[in-house]
Amino acid sequence: MLPLSLAQERLWFLHRLDPRDPSYHLFHVARLSGPVDPDRLAAALTEIVTRHEVLRARFPVRDGSPAQVVDPPEPFALELISDDAPDPLVTDRISRPFDLAADRLIRATLIATGPERFTFCLVVHHIVADAWSLGLLRHELALLYGGEEPPPLPARYSDFLLEADAGAPKSLDYWTEVLVGAPPLELPADRPRPPVVTTSGGHVQRDLPESLLSAVDRFAAVERCTPFMVLMTAYQVLLSGRSGSTDISVGFATAGRRKQEYEPLIGLFANTLVLRGDLSGDPTFRESLRRTRSRLLAAYGHGDVPFDQLLTALDVARDQSRTPLFQAMFGLFNLANPTLTLPGIETEHVEPDFPHATHELRFAVWEKGMLAVYNSDLFDRETIERYVAKYQDILERVILDPEIRLSRLTAPRGDELDLVVRGWNQAAPGVSGTFDAMFAAQVEARPDALALVCGPDRLSYAELNRRVTELARRIPAGRGDLVAIQLSRSTDLLVTLLAVQRTGAAYVPLDPEYPTARRAFVLADSGAKPLFSESLPNPEALPNREASWNPGGASNPETASNPEPLSNPEPLSNPGTSYNPEASPNPEATATNPKFPPSPGDPAYVLYTSGSTGQPKGVTVPHSALANLLAAMAGQLGSAPGDVWLAATSLSFDISALELYLPLATGGTVVLAENTEAPALARLIRAERVTHAQATPSGWRALLDTGFRDPALVALAGGEALPPALARELRPRVARLVNVYGPTETTIWSTSWEVPENPGEIRIGSPIGGTRCYVVGEHLDPRVIGVPGELLIGGSGVALGYHGRPALTADRFVPDPYGPPGARLYRTGDTVRHRPDGTLEFLGRADNQIKLRGHRIELGEIESVLESLPGVRQAVAAVHDEILLAYVVPPPADQDELLRLLADRLPEYMIPAFLLGLDALPLTANGKVDRRALPPPDGLPGAGRPEFVAPRTDAEELVAEIWTDVLGPGSPIGVFDDFFRIGGHSLMTVRVSVRLAVLTGIELPLRTLFARRTVADLAAALEERLREELAAMPEDEAERLASQETAQTWR
Repeated sequence: MLPLSLAQERLWFLHRLDPRDPSYHLFHVARLSGPVDPDRLAAALTEIVTRHEVLRARFPVRDGSPAQVVDPPEPFALELISDDAPDPLVTDRISRPFDLAADRLIRATLIATGPERFTFCLVVHHIVADAWSLGLLRHELALLYGGEEPPPLPARYSDFLLEADAGAPKSLDYWTEVLVGAPPLELPADRPRPPVVTTSGGHVQRDLPESLLSAVDRFAAVERCTPFMVLMTAYQVLLSGRSGSTDISVGFATAGRRKQEYEPLIGLFANTLVLRGDLSGDPTFRESLRRTRSRLLAAYGHGDVPFDQLLTALDVARDQSRTPLFQAMFGLFNLANPTLTLPGIETEHVEPDFPHATHELRFAVWEKGMLAVYNSDLFDRETIERYVAKYQDILERVILDPEIRLSRLTAPRGDELDLVVRGWNQAAPGVSGTFDAMFAAQVEARPDALALVCGPDRLSYAELNRRVTELARRIPAGRGDLVAIQLSRSTDLLVTLLAVQRTGAAYVPLDPEYPTARRAFVLADSGAKPLFSESLPNPEALPNREASWNPGGASNPETASNPEPLSNPEPLSNPGTSYNPEASPNPEATATNPKFPPSPGDPAYVLYTSGSTGQPKGVTVPHSALANLLAAMAGQLGSAPGDVWLAATSLSFDISALELYLPLATGGTVVLAENTEAPALARLIRAERVTHAQATPSGWRALLDTGFRDPALVALAGGEALPPALARELRPRVARLVNVYGPTETTIWSTSWEVPENPGEIRIGSPIGGTRCYVVGEHLDPRVIGVPGELLIGGSGVALGYHGRPALTADRFVPDPYGPPGARLYRTGDTVRHRPDGTLEFLGRADNQIKLRGHRIELGEIESVLESLPGVRQAVAAVHDEILLAYVVPPPADQDELLRLLADRLPEYMIPAFLLGLDALPLTANGKVDRRALPPPDGLPGAGRPEFVAPRTDAEELVAEIWTDVLGPGSPIGVFDDFFRIGGHSLMTVRVSVRLAVLTGIELPLRTLFARRTVADLAAALEERLREELAAMPEDEAERLASQETAQTWR
C-alpha cells in the first residue's frame, strides 16, 4: 500500500465530492484505417499496464483516508464494438465515471465502423496520469503494436511517491507573498454564477495561420523570451480586457518531473503554478511581456511547491462557486505527433465532444491551432468564439507593433466599434421645447378633459390651466430665479409646480420629511426664494447662516450664495374646488403665455441629491431635457389621451416629474395620491382605473404584498435594480412591465427595457429617444461587447450641471467625442455591459455610491456627517446583505446617541441600521481604507455573533464528538461553530463522512458537509436523511427502528 501525492489527494477528494464527474478524465481518440489487429492492440496495452505500476493502482479508503493499492498484472480487457456511428459511443466511454476504489483506471475501446475502419478510444483517470503520460502511452503503444520493445524503465512511480512531497520553505514563502490577496477573475458571464462550481463545458477550436505562430517564435527570440511567454502575455491581455481588471491570475501546468529518470514514467507528476500578472498603468505590450517574463522565471525558480500545499499555506477562503486561486488556465503543447503511428495503419486524431470543463476558461495553443474549453453554465459558445477571435487579433497586432498600449489592444475595432458607438445609439432624435408648451397644446385641444384627480378635487385641463395662470401672475419670480416648494401632496402642489415653470423660474423641491438642517442647507446653497411652504425651516435657528452648511463646520468653497429671509407663502386660491365640466373658465385667466416665458435651455428644476463631500448637490435640469424625456417616454409607452397616471412619488425624487407631467403633456389624467401607503395605493389604482404607474422595486414589492393585481396596468420599475424574482412575480399581474434606468443628471430615465414573460436576467435596455449610451473603460475608451465598463450618457437629457459647483460639474460632465460640437456626456459611475443584442445590463456601482430602496446614497456623505459628531475619529459606511452599516473608530460609548444625532442631519434612508465599533480601520498597502477587509457583522462583538451553545440533541452530540475526534483536542465545539472556521479542511470532511456512515449507516454526500457547515445544520441534515430512509422502508421495519432509543439509533 502506497501513499498518495498531494495532487492525487486533491483529485481523489474532487472525485468523492462528485463521483460521476468525468472532468478529470484524460483521453485520446483516433480514426484508424487499415487491417487493425485487436489482439496485438490488447497485448500492447497489457504490456504497458504491466510496465507502469500506477496504471494498476486503486484508491480505497482506509481508516477514513485514501490509500493507494497496486494490483498484480493481468490481461488488458480491450472492449470491441461494431457501430457505424461511433461518436455517441465515444462520448459515452470518455464520460463514463470510474470507481477509484475498485476499477482499473485505464480503459480502451475499439469500434469497428466499416471494413478496415475503426475508431479507437483510450481513457485514463488523471489521478494516475498527466498530459505528458498520455504522450508516453501513445508512443509505447505504437512501439509494442509494431513488435518493438520499449527500453527498461529507470525508476518506478512509487519512487516518486516516497520522496518528500513538500516544497522548500523559501519557495513556499515566495508563493504566499506573491499570491496573498489575489482577487478572483471576474469574467462577465452570460448567466448567473451557480452557488456551487460546476464542470459543464464546451469547447471552441480554431486554426491559427502557420505564419502567425512562426512570427510569434521570431518575436520571442528578438525579445529574449519563449513563445510561451508571448502567448501567455497575450492571454492575460485578453482576460484583462474582458474583466476590466489589471490583476490577473492564470494557472499553468509544469511537467513536475524533477529527475531525468522520471521522464519515461507514466503517472501524475504534473504540478500547477500560478502567474499573477500585473497589467496596471496601461503599459505597452512589450512592457507587459517583460513583466510576464520576470514573473514566470521567478515562478519556475520556486516551482517545487506542490499546488495543494500552496492552497493549504495560503488558507484560501472557501468559495464554492469558484475554483481556488485562479479560474483560467493556459497551455502550450508540442503536438507534432498528436495521434498513434501504428505500422500499416492510417491514423487521424479526433477531438471528441466532451461537455466538461475543470475551469471557467482554458486556452491551449499548439503548432496549428488553439482550443478554448469553457464552463457552459457561465458562458455561451458565441461569447467564447469572440474571445478566441480577439486573442488571434491581439497576437497579430502585437507582432506588428509591440509598443501598442493595452487600452488600444482591448478596445473594440471595425464593425464592433461602429456598433457600440453608433449602431446601438440609433434611438429617435431628441426634441426641444418645454413642458409648459406641451401642456398648453393639450389645454387647447381638450379643455374639458379630466386633467387632475386629488382627493375630492377633479380638475379639467381648462380649470387647471386657469389656476396655474392666476398663480403664475402673482409669483414674484421669473427667468433665472429659483423658487423653493415644500407642500403636502395636494392639488395646490401640482398647481404650484406648473405655475413656477410658467413664470420662467425653476423650482427647488423640499421634502417636509427631511431633517431641518438638510432643508436649510438646500435653501442656502440654492439661493431659492422660499415662496411656497407650509413649514419651511428658519435659517435664523442655525448656528451658521452661511450657504456652505457642513455638520463638521467646514465650508464648501464652491458655494457662494446666502439665503434670503423666509417669507410666509401667500394662500392659494380656491382649494378643494371640484371639477365641473360645465363650468366656464375666467376668460382673463385662460392665457397660457406668462410674462416671462421659459426657453428650452432655461432651468426647469434644481433637485438635490446625496453628495460625496458630505453635502447634497443640486442638479440643474433644463426645460429641453424634461421635454425630451416626456416625448421619448410617450413614444416608448404609447402614452395618449385617456391614459390615467398614478402620481405617488415624493417630489424630492426626480422620477415624480414623469408621473406628474407626462399625462398632462399627452392628454391624460394625473391621479395625485395623498396617502402613499401600499394598501391605499392599491385601492386608488382600482378606484380611478389607473392605466400607468411607476415605483421602485421596493414599492412594487409592498404593493404585491397586498395581493395587488391589475391586468390592464402598464407598470414601470426603476430607481434601483429590479430583482429577477420580483420581476417574475410582478410580470404576470400586469399588462406590461417596463424596467427603466437613469440618473438625475440625465433627466429621470435614460434607458428602458420591456420585461418579457418569466424573465431570467434583467436588463436596463436600450437608450430612449434623444439619448446616447457608451460603455467605457478607465481611459474612457469604448468597451467591447460583453465587457463591463462605466456607463456614460449623452444626448438631449443631459443636465446643465451642479448648481454653484463648476469644478464638480467639469469632473462629471465631460465632452462627447461622438456627438455634435459642444455635446457632453455624464459619467454615471455605474458599471454596465452590452449584451450581444445591444441591450445594457446593469452590474453595480463603480464607486461607493449605492442605491438602497430606490434612493441614491453617497456613502461619503454618511461618513462625513458621522465624522463631524463628537467622539468619532473615523467612519466608513457600507452595505452588507442590503443592510446599511457604519463602522466607527473608536467604538462609540453611546450608539443610541450617535444615531439620534445622525437622524437630525440625514434623511431616514441614510441612517445606518447598525453602528459597529472598531479600534482601527483596515488599510491597503498604499494607506487607503480597505473596504473589502471590513469584518462582516457576524464577526464583530455585539453584532450578532452567536455565543457558545452546547449540543442539545443526540444528533448534535454525535456530530460534535466526530468533529472533536477529527479535529483533535481544543475548545468545546458548539452547535453554531463552523467546521472550516475551527480548523477543518477538505480531506477532513471525508473522515467526518466516513465516521458518520460507520456510526449511523447513513452516507451523506460531501457537498452536504460543505453546505451544512455547523453542528446544528449537519445534525439536521442527518435527521432529515434518517426520516427519508425510514419512509422508504417497509412499515414493520421502520416501526422497529423508530421504537429504539435515539442514542442507539445514532450509534
